[in-house]
Amino acid sequence: MDRYPADVRHALQAMADANVPAGMRAPPMHRLLWRMGLRVPPPLLASFSANLFVMGGLFGLLWSVLWQALMWLLFELGPFPPGITIGSAVMAGLLFGVMMALLMRYQRRRYQLPAWKTLLQGRVG
Repeated sequence: MDRYPADVRHALQAMADANVPAGMRAPPMHRLLWRMGLRVPPPLLASFSANLFVMGGLFGLLWSVLWQALMWLLFELGPFPPGITIGSAVMAGLLFGVMMALLMRYQRRRYQLPAWKTLLQGRVG
């Protein structure tokens, strides 16, 4: 945790003080980004739109690759037209992103945590 940026360490401590489970405080992808020195907010403290785009975008990308591979390998349907692949990836990413953003918002309220910007302003001020 010492290798994480100071803002992230402060946020992780605030979540630990609120009894947020460790796996929810620091998901693996975020730990990797923090070790790289990026000041990415933890998902519980990130805004709705940030969670929507990050989680939905990554899921949509993974979905398109897996879907294309499964259709080709298992069902021998060959590659699908790019429009179908992109459309299904966007829809899957949006659906997953909205659901995860809503879940993160619910969890933030459940643990009575401030938003990332509010936490940083409180630390500076």
